[in-house]
Amino acid sequence: MKVEIVVVRMDRRELLAGAGASLAAASLGGCLDRYGVPEEGSGGGGTAPTLAEESFEMTDADCGTAANDATVGFDAEEGIVEVTGTVPGADACHVARLAGADYDPDADSLAVTVESVRRDDAEACADCVSEIDYEASFAFDGGLPASVTVTHEALGETSAVASADPS
Repeated sequence: MKVEIVVVRMDRRELLAGAGASLAAASLGGCLDRYGVPEEGSGGGGTAPTLAEESFEMTDADCGTAANDATVGFDAEEGIVEVTGTVPGADACHVARLAGADYDPDADSLAVTVESVRRDDAEACADCVSEIDYEASFAFDGGLPASVTVTHEALGETSAVASADPS
């Protein structure tokens, strides 16, 4: 049987430097906790929410009036902004599509633009103003935006149709 003896030499300077660094980290951590460094998503210098996912679906289209409106809902628990609306179309061959969903972290605002466009495959269309219903959903990580605005681009005009905040 072979026995090994290991000799460990400790340099006093290394020991003191390591102990000093540990003490400094421990005392600094207490100071940061004491003076309340903002937690992530708290709005006090933490990180802003980020747009993680978006979905858009046209739910119905039919001849009607030039309805042009939207509503904004917030689900704080799930971190979701929901937009439902109706955008007008020049005829029955128009569809709604999400033209843009731009989140500005500096302003903490989401700008949603929905437009009415003619389908590429459209040949014969009913000659009526159409009402095109849609639903859109925007999932955020780290909280909800402080404000949301919805704009429609239809019938040659751009209109702000809704604005909301989660409070």
